[in-house]
Amino acid sequence: MSSGVRLDEEREYDRDGPLLELEGVSKHFAQESGLLAGLEFDPSEFPPISVDRERVLAVDDVSLAIQPGETLGLVGESGCGKSTLGRTILRLLEPTEGDIYFKGENLADLGGEALRQRRSDMQMIFQDPQSSLDPRMKVGQIIEEPMRAHDMLDDEGRRARAKELLEKVGLDPRHYNRYPHAFSGGQRQRINLARALSVDPDFVVCDEPVSALDVSIQAQVLNTMERLQDEFGLTYLFIAHDLSVIRHISDRVAVMYLGHIVELADKEELFENPQHPYTKALLESIPVPDPRETGSRGVLEGEVPSPVDPPSGCRFRTRCPRLIAPEGYDWTDEEWAQTRAFMRAIKRRTFEPMAAARIEAEFFGGSLPGGEAGSIVDEAISLVATDRGADADGDDDSERWAAATDLLLEAFAAESICARERPAYELATEYGDGEHVAACHLHR
Repeated sequence: MSSGVRLDEEREYDRDGPLLELEGVSKHFAQESGLLAGLEFDPSEFPPISVDRERVLAVDDVSLAIQPGETLGLVGESGCGKSTLGRTILRLLEPTEGDIYFKGENLADLGGEALRQRRSDMQMIFQDPQSSLDPRMKVGQIIEEPMRAHDMLDDEGRRARAKELLEKVGLDPRHYNRYPHAFSGGQRQRINLARALSVDPDFVVCDEPVSALDVSIQAQVLNTMERLQDEFGLTYLFIAHDLSVIRHISDRVAVMYLGHIVELADKEELFENPQHPYTKALLESIPVPDPRETGSRGVLEGEVPSPVDPPSGCRFRTRCPRLIAPEGYDWTDEEWAQTRAFMRAIKRRTFEPMAAARIEAEFFGGSLPGGEAGSIVDEAISLVATDRGADADGDDDSERWAAATDLLLEAFAAESICARERPAYELATEYGDGEHVAACHLHR
């Protein structure tokens, strides 16, 4: 049983309310595995051997609700935790913490036969249409397998339903006895869709189901999924990294970054009125089919932080172009922008060692910020400038650059509200009347 779950809580299912509700759902993984993983030896302590396994915070404290019949799009960069969240909802992965209410029943409490029976109401379509189908089984057997696992119908009934579903997803029922290798990628994904529908589910997690398909085939499969959603009364969690696909099929969109939901809104509201810097960067990165369009669009600085040790407060702050200035310093917006650019350049060492005056001219126009902020910046410059503390020959001195980085981050970045508090703000909407939530302190 997962930790942090309220075992004694029951909830009556409101048919007018959400089909699925997540409350504080987290999934953490041990970074190391094996018999001796995480063992540490310290002869000064008793006992001298301890176990300290680092945890990967793949999904961390996610709360959201999905209404019956809707499609919630879940989008974000690779590695942000989208697929892990989908698998955790279906209990293919055990949640570390939190509650997962499906039709009022907490799935995190279920196990054994009770969980097996509930699985017929929740299915999944996987990303790779080839590896998710057993090449040794015929298409008919693949579609019938879930029905057989849940003791649905007899042999003749399962065969009839499999052929009916083949027709529903746009394939020929006469292909019942063919093997998966005889089909194209788009046709194999239709087989996956038929298999998911065979047990008549209410909820389907679609884990990037069209990302491996050609663009023309993507549209066909998406149109089929929309038609079947209306016909069978399905609810989708549609996971993708392609915002164009998300815009085509979703009713609402949740944007995920490093295990957190950073923005959630109706589709039109999110695309026309994005309120989180990460969402804006994703939207700006959508290719524009215009040869006259030049320059880079939606380029984010830096690398995604490690989920082992994610940033405090706002997870996006280490890459955010709008990091909020810390209080206690008297500077203008321009001086803070210059300081932020200098801080990132020092951290990533994006410039060669040079004299202090040249650093001041390049990053601050020759005039440092006033007061204590200017003194801290000047100290950081002294650590790396070739005519001050750094080696006059320009040799690599990692310790001085690291000291300058620590000085700037501790004085400025760590003191920003973005580092001290985790943001969550409900905003007024401009398009429609649905909720709009953004995890950004710019809205404080």
